[in-house]
Amino acid sequence: MAAPMLSVLWRPGWGLRGVGRARASGPHRRDISFKLDERTAHSSLDLSKKDTGVIYRMLGIDPSKVPQNPERFREWAVVLGDAAVSGGQHYWEVTVKRSQQFRIGVADVDISREGCIGHDDRSWVFAYSHRRWYVMLANETTPIGSIGHPERVGLLLDYEGRKLSLVDVGKQVLIHTLVTEFQGPVVPAFALWDGELLTHSGLDVPKNLWDS
Repeated sequence: MAAPMLSVLWRPGWGLRGVGRARASGPHRRDISFKLDERTAHSSLDLSKKDTGVIYRMLGIDPSKVPQNPERFREWAVVLGDAAVSGGQHYWEVTVKRSQQFRIGVADVDISREGCIGHDDRSWVFAYSHRRWYVMLANETTPIGSIGHPERVGLLLDYEGRKLSLVDVGKQVLIHTLVTEFQGPVVPAFALWDGELLTHSGLDVPKNLWDS
């Protein structure tokens, strides 16, 4: 289904790996190490690179051929990370390969599997579409200044600071910061409608971004 709405559903049995688990590596730094959770992946998405990458398939897999578990997104091409955060600063990067339409950010662990990230107040998203970057929250879209189409971008999550930032990896500077109110543990979240995304986690927060 083309790029997109959302509401709620999480159960203890879903088994997210390590809610709030992050290794402290200094007074300001923490890291989150995650893989993409195949159980959440829409049938149009294939996981690759030992579950650190995701590829969009136009035809996808017949939904009847994938396990019908409650964790799986059923309408939109979304996949979640398998580790959740409930505190600290965390940083990860995303390599963009041949994709012109994707979303990256975080979502509540109990986000509805009937919708798409960016279309409710349970997800916080940076979207790339029509050669422009946007912030998406609660079905509102705000353009970000012209920053082109970088091959690799970073995400900096400051949970207590209530901030999610898009990072220029090459320059190690913040492109845009979304200030919000997180309502519980959140997980990395991704959606795409062409091409491929590759995630890089287990990274320390770059020193010049500490407490940004």
